[in-house]
Amino acid sequence: MLKPQTGHDAVDALLYAAHRVRNAADARLRDCGLSLQGYKLMRALEHSDLSMREISEALHISPRTVTDIADGLEARGLVTRRAHEADRRVTLLHLTEPGRSQLAVAAAGAERNARAAVAGLSESEQRTLRRLLDRVAPADETHGGERHRAAGA
Repeated sequence: MLKPQTGHDAVDALLYAAHRVRNAADARLRDCGLSLQGYKLMRALEHSDLSMREISEALHISPRTVTDIADGLEARGLVTRRAHEADRRVTLLHLTEPGRSQLAVAAAGAERNARAAVAGLSESEQRTLRRLLDRVAPADETHGGERHRAAGA
């Protein structure tokens, strides 16, 4: 992949680093039998069953994408669909025991990949990077950049 050229070196470096980390994570997870999206969906189900809509909102993906991912995972016996006890119109996704086993293998691979992604940074540099990244495009920032202008930058 060519480095992005947005006109902002820091943004370009951020996008390029994110792309490399994401591709490495996806490759590692595929070695473990999952896609990155499938892994994230299964992680969302790790502690409780969730509705398709809850997963869509939690993962910031369309309901159609959740359905597609769930279909693939269900075909492999990693998740099942269940009717909600109180509202039969709601479909819950449930992580099966084989799904839990697959998730444990994938989580170990994802952890190794995450450590490798920042292995070139000291603990202090990792903390600094995290603090800096938390300040990049904060979740509560509006699209107009009012926060940036209000800060006098």
